[in-house]
Amino acid sequence: MKKWVCNVCGYIHEGEQPPDSCPVCGVGPEQFRLLADTPEKPAPAKTAKRWKCIVCDYIHVGDAPPDVCPLCGVGKEKFVLLSDEIAGLTRESLANSNDATIRSALETISYGLYIVSSVKDNKINGQCANTVAQLTIDPCRIAVCLNKRNLTHEYVMASGVLAISVLREDQIDMIRHFGYQSGRTTDKFASIPYLLGRLGCPILQDCAAYIEAKVLPDKTVDVGTHTLFVADVVAGQVASKLAPLTYRFYQEQKNKAK
Repeated sequence: MKKWVCNVCGYIHEGEQPPDSCPVCGVGPEQFRLLADTPEKPAPAKTAKRWKCIVCDYIHVGDAPPDVCPLCGVGKEKFVLLSDEIAGLTRESLANSNDATIRSALETISYGLYIVSSVKDNKINGQCANTVAQLTIDPCRIAVCLNKRNLTHEYVMASGVLAISVLREDQIDMIRHFGYQSGRTTDKFASIPYLLGRLGCPILQDCAAYIEAKVLPDKTVDVGTHTLFVADVVAGQVASKLAPLTYRFYQEQKNKAK
Protein backbone atom coordinates (compact mmCIF):
# COMPACT_ATOMS: atom_id res chain seq x y z
CA MET A 1 0.00 0.00 0.00
CA LYS A 2 1.39 3.41 -0.94
CA LYS A 3 1.94 6.03 1.72
CA TRP A 4 1.45 9.74 1.00
CA VAL A 5 2.69 12.49 3.31
CA CYS A 6 1.22 16.00 3.52
CA ASN A 7 3.88 18.65 2.90
CA VAL A 8 2.10 21.09 5.23
CA CYS A 9 1.26 19.20 8.42
CA GLY A 10 2.93 15.77 8.02
CA TYR A 11 -0.32 13.75 7.93
CA ILE A 12 0.24 10.30 6.34
CA HIS A 13 -2.39 8.79 4.03
CA GLU A 14 -2.41 5.17 2.81
CA GLY A 15 -3.86 4.40 -0.62
CA GLU A 16 -3.14 4.24 -4.32
CA GLN A 17 -3.80 7.98 -4.65
CA PRO A 18 -3.46 10.94 -2.28
CA PRO A 19 -6.70 12.11 -0.60
CA ASP A 20 -8.84 14.85 -2.15
CA SER A 21 -8.05 16.98 0.90
CA CYS A 22 -5.94 16.60 4.03
CA PRO A 23 -8.20 15.80 7.03
CA VAL A 24 -5.85 17.73 9.33
CA CYS A 25 -4.93 20.97 7.53
CA GLY A 26 -7.29 20.91 4.52
CA VAL A 27 -4.82 21.29 1.64
CA GLY A 28 -5.46 19.52 -1.69
CA PRO A 29 -3.81 16.42 -3.21
CA GLU A 30 -1.13 18.53 -4.90
CA GLN A 31 0.43 19.06 -1.45
CA PHE A 32 0.97 15.30 -0.94
CA ARG A 33 4.05 13.34 -1.97
CA LEU A 34 4.90 9.65 -1.95
CA LEU A 35 6.64 8.88 1.30
CA ALA A 36 9.02 6.53 -0.50
CA ASP A 37 10.16 9.34 -2.82
CA THR A 38 11.66 11.47 -0.07
CA PRO A 39 13.36 10.84 3.27
CA GLU A 40 10.82 10.21 6.00
CA LYS A 41 10.13 13.05 8.36
CA PRO A 42 12.00 12.35 11.63
CA ALA A 43 9.70 11.11 14.36
CA PRO A 44 9.56 13.36 17.39
CA ALA A 45 12.09 12.04 19.89
CA LYS A 46 14.41 13.31 22.56
CA THR A 47 17.16 13.84 19.96
CA ALA A 48 14.91 15.30 17.23
CA LYS A 49 15.09 19.06 16.84
CA ARG A 50 11.84 21.01 16.89
CA TRP A 51 11.55 24.46 15.35
CA LYS A 52 8.68 26.84 16.03
CA CYS A 53 7.51 29.60 13.70
CA ILE A 54 7.22 32.76 15.80
CA VAL A 55 4.56 34.14 13.44
CA CYS A 56 1.97 31.33 13.26
CA ASP A 57 3.24 28.74 15.83
CA TYR A 58 3.80 26.01 13.18
CA ILE A 59 6.13 23.29 14.51
CA HIS A 60 8.75 21.76 12.17
CA VAL A 61 10.76 18.64 13.07
CA GLY A 62 14.20 18.25 11.50
CA ASP A 63 17.87 19.10 11.76
CA ALA A 64 17.22 22.62 10.45
CA PRO A 65 14.20 24.89 10.07
CA PRO A 66 12.36 24.85 6.72
CA ASP A 67 13.29 27.48 4.13
CA VAL A 68 9.68 28.67 4.12
CA CYS A 69 6.90 28.14 6.67
CA PRO A 70 4.21 26.03 4.94
CA LEU A 71 1.44 27.83 6.83
CA CYS A 72 2.24 31.55 6.83
CA GLY A 73 5.06 31.75 4.27
CA VAL A 74 7.75 33.47 6.35
CA GLY A 75 11.41 32.49 5.94
CA LYS A 76 13.55 30.27 8.14
CA GLU A 77 14.83 33.29 10.05
CA LYS A 78 11.42 33.41 11.77
CA PHE A 79 11.92 29.93 13.32
CA VAL A 80 13.33 29.36 16.79
CA LEU A 81 14.72 26.15 18.25
CA LEU A 82 12.86 24.35 21.02
CA SER A 83 14.65 22.10 23.48
CA ASP A 84 12.56 19.26 24.93
CA GLU A 85 15.28 17.47 26.88
CA ILE A 86 13.83 16.43 30.22
CA ALA A 87 16.02 16.40 33.30
CA GLY A 88 15.46 16.47 37.03
CA LEU A 89 15.79 19.95 38.45
CA THR A 90 19.05 20.56 40.30
CA ARG A 91 21.20 23.60 40.95
CA GLU A 92 23.30 22.53 37.96
CA SER A 93 20.30 22.10 35.61
CA LEU A 94 18.93 25.50 36.62
CA ALA A 95 22.22 27.00 35.51
CA ASN A 96 21.83 25.36 32.07
CA SER A 97 18.68 27.29 31.12
CA ASN A 98 18.93 28.87 27.66
CA ASP A 99 16.71 30.36 24.95
CA ALA A 100 15.71 26.91 23.60
CA THR A 101 14.77 25.47 27.01
CA ILE A 102 12.85 28.65 27.89
CA ARG A 103 10.75 28.36 24.70
CA SER A 104 9.94 24.72 25.46
CA ALA A 105 8.93 25.62 29.01
CA LEU A 106 6.57 28.25 27.60
CA GLU A 107 5.01 25.54 25.40
CA THR A 108 3.66 23.87 28.56
CA ILE A 109 1.46 26.89 29.39
CA SER A 110 -2.13 25.99 28.60
CA TYR A 111 -3.94 27.89 25.84
CA GLY A 112 -7.42 27.88 24.40
CA LEU A 113 -8.21 28.30 20.71
CA TYR A 114 -10.52 31.10 19.67
CA ILE A 115 -11.84 32.99 16.67
CA VAL A 116 -11.13 36.70 17.21
CA SER A 117 -13.16 38.96 14.93
CA SER A 118 -13.60 42.67 14.30
CA VAL A 119 -15.12 45.20 11.90
CA LYS A 120 -13.89 48.13 9.82
CA ASP A 121 -15.94 50.29 7.42
CA ASN A 122 -18.76 47.69 7.50
CA LYS A 123 -16.32 44.92 6.53
CA ILE A 124 -15.83 41.99 8.87
CA ASN A 125 -13.01 39.51 9.37
CA GLY A 126 -11.84 36.91 11.85
CA GLN A 127 -8.75 34.89 12.64
CA CYS A 128 -7.71 31.97 14.82
CA ALA A 129 -5.82 32.97 17.97
CA ASN A 130 -4.60 31.25 21.12
CA THR A 131 -3.58 34.27 23.20
CA VAL A 132 -6.71 35.43 25.01
CA ALA A 133 -6.76 35.84 28.79
CA GLN A 134 -8.89 37.34 31.52
CA LEU A 135 -7.00 40.02 33.45
CA THR A 136 -9.49 41.21 36.09
CA ILE A 137 -13.06 40.49 37.12
CA ASP A 138 -13.94 43.99 38.40
CA PRO A 139 -13.80 45.61 35.95
CA CYS A 140 -14.24 42.64 33.64
CA ARG A 141 -11.12 43.03 31.49
CA ILE A 142 -9.31 40.78 29.02
CA ALA A 143 -6.11 40.78 26.97
CA VAL A 144 -5.85 39.65 23.34
CA CYS A 145 -2.57 39.41 21.41
CA LEU A 146 -2.68 39.57 17.58
CA ASN A 147 -0.02 39.47 14.88
CA LYS A 148 0.50 42.79 13.13
CA ARG A 149 0.52 41.07 9.72
CA ASN A 150 -3.08 39.91 10.08
CA LEU A 151 -6.12 41.72 8.68
CA THR A 152 -8.02 41.29 11.94
CA HIS A 153 -5.26 43.23 13.69
CA GLU A 154 -5.83 46.08 11.21
CA TYR A 155 -9.58 46.05 11.90
CA VAL A 156 -9.16 46.07 15.69
CA MET A 157 -6.66 48.94 15.47
CA ALA A 158 -9.14 50.94 13.36
CA SER A 159 -12.41 50.22 15.19
CA GLY A 160 -11.26 49.52 18.74
CA VAL A 161 -13.74 46.65 19.13
CA LEU A 162 -13.48 42.87 18.94
CA ALA A 163 -15.41 39.69 19.58
CA ILE A 164 -14.16 36.29 20.67
CA SER A 165 -15.92 33.07 19.70
CA VAL A 166 -14.74 30.27 21.99
CA LEU A 167 -14.39 27.05 19.99
CA ARG A 168 -15.54 23.60 21.14
CA GLU A 169 -13.47 20.41 20.92
CA ASP A 170 -15.52 19.29 17.91
CA GLN A 171 -14.69 22.46 15.94
CA ILE A 172 -11.09 21.79 14.89
CA ASP A 173 -12.17 22.47 11.30
CA MET A 174 -12.67 26.13 12.29
CA ILE A 175 -8.93 26.42 12.93
CA ARG A 176 -8.28 25.40 9.34
CA HIS A 177 -10.92 27.76 8.00
CA PHE A 178 -9.93 30.87 9.97
CA GLY A 179 -6.23 30.16 10.44
CA TYR A 180 -4.94 28.78 7.14
CA GLN A 181 -6.20 31.47 4.77
CA SER A 182 -6.11 35.24 4.68
CA GLY A 183 -9.09 37.56 4.91
CA ARG A 184 -7.38 39.77 2.35
CA THR A 185 -8.19 37.21 -0.36
CA THR A 186 -11.11 35.25 1.15
CA ASP A 187 -14.40 36.18 2.81
CA LYS A 188 -14.07 33.80 5.74
CA PHE A 189 -17.64 34.38 6.94
CA ALA A 190 -19.26 33.77 3.53
CA SER A 191 -19.99 30.12 4.39
CA ILE A 192 -20.09 30.36 8.19
CA PRO A 193 -23.33 31.19 10.08
CA TYR A 194 -22.75 34.20 12.30
CA LEU A 195 -24.54 36.95 14.21
CA LEU A 196 -23.45 40.56 14.59
CA GLY A 197 -22.98 41.51 18.23
CA ARG A 198 -23.81 44.80 19.86
CA LEU A 199 -20.42 46.20 18.77
CA GLY A 200 -20.92 45.12 15.15
CA CYS A 201 -18.39 42.28 15.26
CA PRO A 202 -19.30 38.85 13.84
CA ILE A 203 -19.84 36.03 16.33
CA LEU A 204 -19.96 32.37 15.30
CA GLN A 205 -23.56 31.25 15.73
CA ASP A 206 -22.20 27.80 16.61
CA CYS A 207 -19.62 28.12 19.42
CA ALA A 208 -18.99 27.29 23.07
CA ALA A 209 -19.29 30.90 24.22
CA TYR A 210 -18.72 34.46 23.04
CA ILE A 211 -17.24 37.65 24.47
CA GLU A 212 -17.41 41.22 23.11
CA ALA A 213 -15.02 43.91 24.24
CA LYS A 214 -13.90 47.50 23.68
CA VAL A 215 -10.17 48.14 23.43
CA LEU A 216 -8.58 50.57 25.89
CA PRO A 217 -6.29 52.64 23.62
CA ASP A 218 -4.09 53.88 26.45
CA LYS A 219 -3.37 50.29 27.47
CA THR A 220 -2.54 48.90 24.01
CA VAL A 221 1.02 47.59 24.01
CA ASP A 222 3.39 47.07 21.08
CA VAL A 223 5.22 43.79 21.76
CA GLY A 224 7.22 43.55 18.54
CA THR A 225 5.63 41.28 15.93
CA HIS A 226 2.31 41.46 17.81
CA THR A 227 0.10 43.99 19.58
CA LEU A 228 -1.35 43.29 23.01
CA PHE A 229 -4.87 44.70 23.24
CA VAL A 230 -6.34 45.25 26.70
CA ALA A 231 -10.12 45.53 26.47
CA ASP A 232 -13.17 45.89 28.71
CA VAL A 233 -15.85 43.24 28.22
CA VAL A 234 -19.32 44.59 27.35
CA ALA A 235 -21.17 41.35 26.54
CA GLY A 236 -20.76 37.58 26.75
CA GLN A 237 -22.70 34.35 27.02
CA VAL A 238 -22.15 30.59 27.23
CA ALA A 239 -23.67 28.82 24.23
CA SER A 240 -22.76 25.15 24.82
CA LYS A 241 -21.97 22.75 27.65
CA LEU A 242 -19.39 20.92 25.51
CA ALA A 243 -15.72 21.30 26.44
CA PRO A 244 -13.86 24.29 24.97
CA LEU A 245 -11.07 23.50 22.51
CA THR A 246 -7.51 23.78 23.85
CA TYR A 247 -4.23 24.00 21.96
CA ARG A 248 -3.05 20.79 23.65
CA PHE A 249 -6.15 18.85 22.55
CA TYR A 250 -5.70 20.20 19.01
CA GLN A 251 -2.06 19.01 18.90
CA GLU A 252 -3.04 15.58 20.27
CA GLN A 253 -5.64 15.15 17.51
CA LYS A 254 -3.09 16.15 14.86
CA ASN A 255 -0.64 13.56 16.18
CA LYS A 256 -3.33 10.86 16.18
CA ALA A 257 -4.12 11.66 12.55
CA LYS A 258 -0.48 11.04 11.64
